[in-house]
Amino acid sequence: MKVSTFLGIFLSFAALVLSINVTKFKCKKGVRYVENHCNECYCQENGMLRCNLIGCESHYDPILRNCPIGYMWTQDCERCWCVIYIGTLCTTECRRRFQ
Repeated sequence: MKVSTFLGIFLSFAALVLSINVTKFKCKKGVRYVENHCNECYCQENGMLRCNLIGCESHYDPILRNCPIGYMWTQDCERCWCVIYIGTLCTTECRRRFQ
């Protein structure tokens, strides 16, 4: 009984872990991003991300900064990633479309 309970819990946990959408972030030229709901970012010619340095309160939000690295999700119609050393990074395509 204990073994089957343990096995059931283990398999449920494994299925949960495997269902998380993990992907490595790679910026795309011409796409604008926002870092931690604060700084605007863009992809440079060399493929590196460049962000402005505005001192927003949300920039230091532990929930935005300490997300699971590599996790990708959709927020409204924006695509978001959790990027190492950055935190939450989302596209701004939808926001610009409706302005």
